[in-house]
Amino acid sequence: MYVRKFEADSLDEALKSIKRELGPDAIILKTVTNKGLKGAFKKKRVEITAAISEKNYSKKARVDQVFDDETKDKFYQNDSSYISKMIDGHMDNQGTQPTNRIASKGYSSLGLNKPVQSMKELGGKMRSGLDDFLSGPQADDRQYLSQTPEQVQLPREKVIVNDSIAQRHKEVEANLNQERNERHFEQENQQIEGQRKKIDELERKLYELTKSIDRLDKKEPIGLYQLRVTLKSLSIADSTINEILKKASFELDENDQKDIDIVFEFALREMLERVPTAMPKFSSLEGSETPCLTILVSDSSCGQTSMLYKLGALKKDSRLVQYQPGKNKTFTESIFDLKIDKVGTIPEVVSCIRKALENGENVIVDYRNNKTELNDTKKFIDGVRRAFGNVEVLICLSAIHSEIYNRKVTSTYESLADGLIITNLDLCLNYGALFNISEEYPSLPLKFFGTGEVIPEDIESATGERILAGMFKLN
Repeated sequence: MYVRKFEADSLDEALKSIKRELGPDAIILKTVTNKGLKGAFKKKRVEITAAISEKNYSKKARVDQVFDDETKDKFYQNDSSYISKMIDGHMDNQGTQPTNRIASKGYSSLGLNKPVQSMKELGGKMRSGLDDFLSGPQADDRQYLSQTPEQVQLPREKVIVNDSIAQRHKEVEANLNQERNERHFEQENQQIEGQRKKIDELERKLYELTKSIDRLDKKEPIGLYQLRVTLKSLSIADSTINEILKKASFELDENDQKDIDIVFEFALREMLERVPTAMPKFSSLEGSETPCLTILVSDSSCGQTSMLYKLGALKKDSRLVQYQPGKNKTFTESIFDLKIDKVGTIPEVVSCIRKALENGENVIVDYRNNKTELNDTKKFIDGVRRAFGNVEVLICLSAIHSEIYNRKVTSTYESLADGLIITNLDLCLNYGALFNISEEYPSLPLKFFGTGEVIPEDIESATGERILAGMFKLN
């Protein structure tokens, strides 16, 4: 094994030196890049240690003997595969290749390195093989060896071209051209598709702008205009107003759109369908042997305790449970003979629920989340749902609270609740806010309305007509 270290300013220069001195079959053993403080004391930036077997080095040395320095430099500037084939071809012509050809082919044995025969005699001899070309004095042959494979153009009378290799080169080039054309075609299709999408988007936007201009130029019918102004004054959401007006424009003819009474009648029908209502679960179990558990949830004072008393008086033989209440018995509890358990901890609440359900009583729980975390409330409700059947959770909202606050409470308990209860409806100043909340949360239908302080009279089943009557001042 012949080992040598090469130093150069760049990796490319070092590899060229290795190919020139050791040949294309050299093996890279170690590469060191001198950087930083270490490189400050080194003359060269790259150090490469390479090795080659003595047999391969001997082959290369025999070829180097027939070169002068200029031809040698040009010859070793070719591709490594080309140099390797030329060296093997030279050794084959010299008769130095080992007997076992399969085991000793350190270089390639492709047809490019077969003996080259010239059709012209020089000095009475037929020139045969690479060795004759390299050892001959003819300058044109040396120039041929110094050319790259792409530059080699031998006269037809000198060289018999290997047709099979040329054919294979043509096939490879044809496949590459086909693949290149397919990629180019695919890229063009992608560009065309992207441009088509952009054109479609621009056409859609242009159509919308045209419609908007037409709408501005065309005066809105008096009935639709009056409805728009009225709904805006009632604090109805803009999205709802636009949907109702769009549907009215589609379903009503031009004359009806100018009739205020017809337009408002259409709007009332449409808005009534947008208010979801439902009966409480315990009302659907009348006469059933399975009792029902109802939990009222709220964040602050909203008339929930009064609603608890009203439901208790409405639903006879019910057990009321108050969480964290005052200990004194109120006048309402005494006069209506309500069965109330007042407890201060969650385990006590669960214990009272279990006893009442075992006795076949319906249970209504007054759970006000004053200071506890939302996660604690969620754990309590989830645990109750797992432990007992027929559980219904109702969120209590007050009609005198702002829409923003009621939205906050509703969104907080939305995933836990089954419906809504609106209290203090008799004091409501903005029915549009209640309409917006009921439409925004269709999964939480309205169950009850509290309409005053009198127990148990001031309670009624929730209906959409009641909301719309208060909104439009209808009797």
